Amino acid sequence: MAQNINLRGRVVDEKNQPIPFAIVNLTNIERYTYTDTLGMFSFSIPSKTHITDFEFKISYVGKKAIEAKIPLGNLSSQLIFKMVDLSLTLKDVEVNQVRKTQNSNSSIVFDRQALEQTQAFSLTDVLNNLPGKKLVAPDLQNPQTITLRSEAKGLQSLNNSLGIAIIIDDIQQSNNANMQNRNVSKWGVGSNIGSATYGTFDVPFSGLDIRDIPVDNIESIEVIQGVAPAKYGDLTDGAVIINRQAGKLPYQFSTRINGGSTNFSISKGYKLDNKWGAINVGTNYLKSNENPSDKTKVYDRVSGNIMWTSYFLKGLKNTLSIDYSYKIDNVKQDPDDGTELMTYSKGRNLSVSNRTSLNINHNIIKSLNASLGYSSGYQETYNQRYLNGATKGITDKDTSGVIYEGYYIPGNYLAVEHISGKPLNFNGNISLANEIYTGGLLHQISIGGNAYYSRNAGMGVIVDPTKPRWANTAYQNDRPYDFESLPNIVNYGVYVQDNFKVRFFKRDLSFNLGLRYDIQNEQGNIQPRLSANYKLSNDIEFNTAYGISTKGPTLAHRYPAPTYIDLILLNKYTGYVDESILLVYTDRIIPDNTNLKSSQSNQFEFGFRMKKPLFNTSLFGYFKSNTNGFSNNTVYKTYVLPQYDYTYVQGSRPIVKPNGTYSRRYVGINTVGNDLNSKNYGLEWGLALKKIEAIQTIFNINTSFNYSIYHNSTQRVVPTSQNNIDLGKVAWFGIYPANEYYDWTLMSKFSSTTHIPKLGFVINLLADISWQTISKTLSDSYLPIAYYDIDMVRHEIPSFDRNNPEYGYLSLTSAANSKTKLPFSYVNMSIRISKEIKQNLRLSVNAYNFLNVRYRYYNPDTGNVTIYSYPTSVGAELSIKF
Repeated sequence: MAQNINLRGRVVDEKNQPIPFAIVNLTNIERYTYTDTLGMFSFSIPSKTHITDFEFKISYVGKKAIEAKIPLGNLSSQLIFKMVDLSLTLKDVEVNQVRKTQNSNSSIVFDRQALEQTQAFSLTDVLNNLPGKKLVAPDLQNPQTITLRSEAKGLQSLNNSLGIAIIIDDIQQSNNANMQNRNVSKWGVGSNIGSATYGTFDVPFSGLDIRDIPVDNIESIEVIQGVAPAKYGDLTDGAVIINRQAGKLPYQFSTRINGGSTNFSISKGYKLDNKWGAINVGTNYLKSNENPSDKTKVYDRVSGNIMWTSYFLKGLKNTLSIDYSYKIDNVKQDPDDGTELMTYSKGRNLSVSNRTSLNINHNIIKSLNASLGYSSGYQETYNQRYLNGATKGITDKDTSGVIYEGYYIPGNYLAVEHISGKPLNFNGNISLANEIYTGGLLHQISIGGNAYYSRNAGMGVIVDPTKPRWANTAYQNDRPYDFESLPNIVNYGVYVQDNFKVRFFKRDLSFNLGLRYDIQNEQGNIQPRLSANYKLSNDIEFNTAYGISTKGPTLAHRYPAPTYIDLILLNKYTGYVDESILLVYTDRIIPDNTNLKSSQSNQFEFGFRMKKPLFNTSLFGYFKSNTNGFSNNTVYKTYVLPQYDYTYVQGSRPIVKPNGTYSRRYVGINTVGNDLNSKNYGLEWGLALKKIEAIQTIFNINTSFNYSIYHNSTQRVVPTSQNNIDLGKVAWFGIYPANEYYDWTLMSKFSSTTHIPKLGFVINLLADISWQTISKTLSDSYLPIAYYDIDMVRHEIPSFDRNNPEYGYLSLTSAANSKTKLPFSYVNMSIRISKEIKQNLRLSVNAYNFLNVRYRYYNPDTGNVTIYSYPTSVGAELSIKF
C-alpha cells in the first residue's frame, strides 16, 4: 500500500507565540483544518494524488492572510508560518478588491483591508466599487438593492435583485416573507406605501435592503457575478457571500461622518480557555438625516452581534451567532402642514445561526458541514394624510356577486394606510465530502441539501373602512387582509458536485461539475452548474462556465390580497344621508398563483487571465438569458349590470327600482405572471500595472460593457373607450404586440493607489468614466393583431382594415421609437486618504466628486435640464484599537 504524505506545520504570531484555531486550507486539493491550542496542524495526503506542490491559505481574524505555494520537494519536517497583524505599515497590503477563482471563476473579493479602505456606512458603499457600478456618496435615505450583470429597468431590475443571494456565515438571508406592499390587484407588482416627497422604504418583490447591513465586523466579502456552485440554491443572478470570524481582537472603536449621517461601532474579541475557542461581541449605530437643518426625514439603524466559536472535539469547529437589528425610515409630521402628512417604515429582526464543520477523514466521509439559521422579524409601514373633500360613498362588504347598499362618510378625516408583518425564515444546509480515486485521478465529491422555510404571522393589511386613503380607486376599496392565515413557503433542494483535475498538454485542466435539483412552489427544477479552468502556463489561464439556476416566488408573489371590484350602480347623495342612496355591485376574486413558476437564468461565461512581471490583466465575457421573470399583467373582466330609476322623497328613503336596461362595463385587474424575459451580454476588462516603487503607486483600470434587451412576453391588451362600448361596438379590447426595450452602458473605473508603508499612509484616487448610456424602446405596432369581445372571446385580425366597423377604431396613435442617450462622456473623481499611527489609530477622509465638477445638459427640444453629477460630499472616519 502506498504511504501517505504527512504535512505538519505550526502557525505563530510576530512574537512566535502560537495562534490557536487559525484556518489552514490546502486550496489546490480543497482540504482544510484548524490549528490546535499550540498552533499546530497536520494533513495526511495519499501519495497517489500525484501532487507536485501544495498551495496554502492560512487565515485568522485580525491577521494578514498567508498564501504560499510549497513544492513537494521543499517540505520540511515542520512548516512554520508567521502571521502579522493587519496594518497599513505592511509592505504588501491589498486595499482594493481583487478577482480570484474561489466559488466562481469570476469572483471579486474584498478582504478586511479593502473593506476598511472603503470607509463604508453599509454594504452598499462596498458594492459600489464593483465594475459597472458608480461610486457615489452614501445614500441612506432610500432603499438600496444590488443588481448584477444586467442593465434592464423596472420589474426586470426587481427580478435581478431578488435573484441575488446574500449569504452571511453560510446562512442565506431571505426576503421571501416580506409582504409590505400595497394591494397588487389595484396597484400592481412593486407598489409600496411611501411618501410623495421621499419615495418608498420597503423592498417586497426584490432583494434585501443592503443599507441595513453594516460591514465593521466582516472579514471578507465575495461577489459571485457569474455561475455559482451547485451548493447554492434559490438564486438566479449571483451571490454576495459574507464571512465573519471569531477570534482574539483588541477593542476597536470606529466612527464616521458624511453629510447628515453619523455612524459609531465598537467591537471586541475574547480568547477563551482551551477548546472553548473565542467569543466576539460588537454593536453598530447609525443616524442619518436627509436635511440636518429640519430633520424631517430620518433613517436610524442599530445592530448588535455575538459570535462564539468553539473546538470541543478534534477536527470540530462550531460557531454560534446571534444578531439583532432595528431600523426606521421616518418622515416626521410637519406641524405647519395642514394635511398632517406622516410616513414611517419600521423593522426589527432577531436571527440565530449555527455552523458546524467536522473533519472526519474516514474512507467514506472526509468532512461534514452543517448550518442552521433562524430569523424572526417585525415590519410596520404607516402612512397618513388629512383629507378635506366631498362626502364619499364607501363599499366594504366581503361578498361577491350581489347588489347591496353602501354608506356615506364625511369628506374630512385622517386617512391611513397601515401594514404590519412578522416575517419568519428558517434555513438549513448540510453537505458531506469525500475523495474518490479513479486511477491517479482525484475526485473531490460533495453531496448536500438545503431547506428554506418562510411564513408571515403579522396582522397584515389593517383597514378602517371609515378612513380610507384611496377611496374607490380603480373600482376597488381596501379590505383587511390577515397574513397569519396564509400558507407557508417550503422549498428544498439537493445537489452533487465533483471537482477534479486532469493533465492536458502537460498543464492542469480543472473541472467543477455540479448538478442541483430544487423543489420551489411544489415544482421541480434541474440545474446543471459546470465550470472549467485551464492553465496554459504559469502566467496564463482560461476558464469557462455554464449554469442554470432558479428563484422561487415569494409570499408576496404567491398570495396577493383578494380583489374586490366595487361597481357603483347608483349614487344619489342629497346632502342628507337619510334621503340618499348608494347602490353597489361587488365581485370578490381570489387570486390563484399555485402554478406560478420559478424565475430562471441560463448563463454562459468565459474568462482569461494573464500575470506578467509588469502587469496583470483579465478579460471576462458573459451571456445570460433570464426567463419566467415575475411580471405585472393587467387582465380585464367585463360586466353587464342592471340600471335603476331613482325617485327622491323628501325626509325619507328614495324609491329605487330597476328600469329593465343594462350597462356594459369593464375593469382592469393587475395579476402576477411569469412573463418577463431578458437577454444580457457583457464584457469586463481589467488591467493592473506593477507597483512603481519610485512613487509607491499602483494603477488599475476596469472597463465594462453591459447590454440588456428585455420584454414582457404577454401581448398588450388596451381597452377601447367607454363611448364605443356604450354605442354597442363589437371589439372591446385591442390586442397588440408586446413592447421591447434595450439598455446598454460603457464605463471605466480608474484607480491609483499610493501606499507608503513606513508612514502607514494610503491615497486612493478613483475615477468613474461614463462613456455612453443608451436606453431605447424598440418598434411597437400601433395596429391590433386581434381583439376581445364583451365575452372575452379572442378574434384574430389577419390584416388590419381601418374601415372595418367591428374593429377599425382600435388603431392607436403611431409614435416614433423612444430613445435616450448620454449627450457626452463625463468623469466623476473621488479620493480616499488613510493614515495609520502606531497600528492603533487610523484617520481617514474621503471626498466624492472632490473637484466639484458639475455636468449638466440642456435639452433644447424639451427644455429640460439633466444633472449628471452631484455636489462634493466629504466624509471622515476615525478608528481606534485599544
